[in-house]
Amino acid sequence: MSENLQLTDTQQMKYGEREIKEFDVQKDLEIWPNKHQRDYTIRITLPEFCCLCPRSGYPDFATIYIDYIPNKWVVELKAIKLYINSFMNRNISHEDSINEIFEVLQTKLEPKFLKIVGDFNPRGNVHTVIEITNEVLTKQSEISNEIRSENYRAGARRIDEREKDKKRDKKRDNSRSFDNKDTKSAKSGDKKHNANKDGFRKISFQGDKKPIVVKKDS
Repeated sequence: MSENLQLTDTQQMKYGEREIKEFDVQKDLEIWPNKHQRDYTIRITLPEFCCLCPRSGYPDFATIYIDYIPNKWVVELKAIKLYINSFMNRNISHEDSINEIFEVLQTKLEPKFLKIVGDFNPRGNVHTVIEITNEVLTKQSEISNEIRSENYRAGARRIDEREKDKKRDKKRDNSRSFDNKDTKSAKSGDKKHNANKDGFRKISFQGDKKPIVVKKDS
């Protein structure tokens, strides 16, 4: 009688333990239709990720960051929580765990953009961050780099044009200054000519002597 009443290990589990242990990502990762046409970003933070080192069996802890722009589907939040918690009894490396999460979400959701970051707690003086993005981000990054390059080239062109304008302005100012000097010189020459004409008699020579200039009587 007592043997019939004895519960199996699964039956003795709490409901949360049972959900995690029995979780099957292929059939239990629930996804919902995306009802919105506009692009928007969903950011999910899972700070209690845990898995076991495949060599030593020691636990590894991490925070998982998921950013994605949905296409036709979004992931149900309890389902992604159970999936992440299902790693806690698995022997799997940092790299393999994050790559698996990325592959599962990429395959299930087919999002327009997906980025997964696994920020693992330091162990043995080593801090590891695993980051994976899909092809869309690579293209966006290339486009952003091209935009930055074009902005840089445009900025360089504007600087070059300003330098050219400064040189033209300086050349024009120098030309005006030269013209003003010529005008002043001409006016000064006229004044000297008038002074010779009105203030002094003509120069007269007397034999071999030097010329004598005699000022008019005032």
